[in-house]
Amino acid sequence: MNSINSIESSLRLLLKNCTEAGLLNTEKVEVTALKGDASDRKFFRIRQNSAHFIGLISPRKNRTELDENDSYFLIGRHLWRHNLPVPRILWADLQLGHFLLDDLGDYHLQRHVKRGRIDVVHIYRRVVRLLVKLHRSVATDFQMDFCFDTDLYNPSFVYQRELEYFRNSFLNDCLGMGIGEEDLRSDFENIAEEAGTHHRSHVMHRDFQSRNIMVRQGRLWILDFQGMRYGPPAYDLASLLLDPYVSIPAGLQNRLVDYYWTGVRKFLGRTHQQFYTSYRAVRLSRNLQILGAYGFLGVAKGKREFLQYIPRAWQELHGWLRGPCKGRYPKLEKVTAGVKKTFA
Repeated sequence: MNSINSIESSLRLLLKNCTEAGLLNTEKVEVTALKGDASDRKFFRIRQNSAHFIGLISPRKNRTELDENDSYFLIGRHLWRHNLPVPRILWADLQLGHFLLDDLGDYHLQRHVKRGRIDVVHIYRRVVRLLVKLHRSVATDFQMDFCFDTDLYNPSFVYQRELEYFRNSFLNDCLGMGIGEEDLRSDFENIAEEAGTHHRSHVMHRDFQSRNIMVRQGRLWILDFQGMRYGPPAYDLASLLLDPYVSIPAGLQNRLVDYYWTGVRKFLGRTHQQFYTSYRAVRLSRNLQILGAYGFLGVAKGKREFLQYIPRAWQELHGWLRGPCKGRYPKLEKVTAGVKKTFA
């Protein structure tokens, strides 16, 4: 009850402050709560006559240092200045974690694909072109100080935040396997070194998937960019193609990898072999991270709806370990093979 009262109080304050800023008239406003994402942030649709906005309430977690709210504001403003399609931030109080945003609707890429009667190849080629534009543009003037949750996707980050996340939240908490820290260490160290980077030359979104891409008035828009940091661009491509929410066929995945490469080869600064080596590693790391996230959300957070996406992510993992990564990570192969039938 206290949490509900706190949210209601925050919403009233957001409306009051936006009214005082001349953006709203609270006497004519209509507010509807929206279903949020996997985070604890709260979203509201705010209608005023023919105008409509999104109110975001994101309680600040760190009062004295850089917080997620700061990153959302700084990176959002950076992307907007570089003419990338993101929701415009119309008003913000970073200390309170209150934002008034452009309303991009409720129709994300997942819904667009699932409804059928569309050319999936065409829409995904458009998304890949948007990703190429993001990777070409965003590194210009991007700063380490934008990033609240470390600024670099380096081997240490990969090991602790993706691979160990998979071991703890998925293998152990979700499946109850009791896999110890040393059981996968050598494989995890190799994956982390291959997937991570020590250079701040490129920037990645880190959660570029169908629920973070909106389709509105024929255009594509990018959401949830607050986790952006320096890292391998191939990670975002892997996030898009692995996406269990949509399940892109393997053949189309391969074609889109090639299509992405044709768009980035002039500015990526890598050979095709170097690019694919990076893609192979980050795709595996992202796959493990996804399973860790679904295990955590479904079990620890009690959001059972996320468990339905585990079979597809598990299938992708086995396919990748049997294919491009075959024989490279024997301990991981052995552990995953031991629960192969769980998600048949």
